[in-house]
Amino acid sequence: MVAADGSPWLSLLVPVYQVEAYVEACLRSVLAQADAGVEILVLDDAGRDGSWAKVEALAAAHPGRLRLLRHPQNRGIAAARNTLLAQARGAYVWFLDSDDVLFPSALAAVRPLLAAPDAPDLLLCDFALLRARPRLRHRLRGEGHRRTHLAAPIRTSSDRAALAAGWLWRRQLHPWSKIGRRQVWQQVEFAQGRYFEDMAAIPDLLRASATWAYLPRPLVGYRQHPASIVASPTPAKLRDLLWAHARLRTGVLALAEGGDPRVQAALDYFGLRTFANLARKLGREDPALEAEARVAFVAAFPDLGRAALRALRARGEWLRAWRIRRSLARRGWA
Repeated sequence: MVAADGSPWLSLLVPVYQVEAYVEACLRSVLAQADAGVEILVLDDAGRDGSWAKVEALAAAHPGRLRLLRHPQNRGIAAARNTLLAQARGAYVWFLDSDDVLFPSALAAVRPLLAAPDAPDLLLCDFALLRARPRLRHRLRGEGHRRTHLAAPIRTSSDRAALAAGWLWRRQLHPWSKIGRRQVWQQVEFAQGRYFEDMAAIPDLLRASATWAYLPRPLVGYRQHPASIVASPTPAKLRDLLWAHARLRTGVLALAEGGDPRVQAALDYFGLRTFANLARKLGREDPALEAEARVAFVAAFPDLGRAALRALRARGEWLRAWRIRRSLARRGWA
């Protein structure tokens, strides 16, 4: 499916950096299902391993199917996404991290939804975690189908408060589960030199999206490995987490939807979970970072989260509320 003017119906954007073990599987998962109307942009962010050699070999084996871009020096994931966005020509844009994969028939699943007369500005999808050796406990935790939104299957909606609340309750803010019109994504600029830049980008994405839909089906296989941001916390990453949370909270509250009780409750829940996780990851060897974290927590929750915890209990989330409070209390925040 190609637009009347010859432009692609979809641009798949793949930033590449130090993923030699995974990038070939990633791109093959796309090439196996992409039609002529799918533009595949791959950007080398000046990695030092053999990732780009594998990309070039695939490009040679599939002439004309991959558009290759390069940064002369490493600039980070945010800059890579910004460059890819600037070069995209498709009606819609879908990010894919180069250590992840698209599941078979993913493109066939989204194509009719994006071609429909009531096609949304933003289409949400679900994902599954990929593990080298999946075990029963992983299946019991639901890793085969991680939902990114609270909504039931929905075709197209203009209720942006519901969009924001569903995102925040599920806490899945990554860009690769959000397929958006190119004009929508191009109103979002990822903050360069920061971790958790996807969290900080959510207010801009919400502001730019007038309509949305949700396809509750895993289309992406997400690979969390030891080098990932989530799996390897450092003081720099934790400081950026504080920055991203503050930008998310103030940005959402500044929108018209920020005054909706559904959004406020979800934003409080997201904040509680964020600070509880941070409290568990902080070490005692960095008192300055711990002080910064406490200041940020009090700024978001002047009552130390008491009202938000009561609201969580009122939803029947007694165990979750107890775990959050325990984590905060161990750090002396509650």
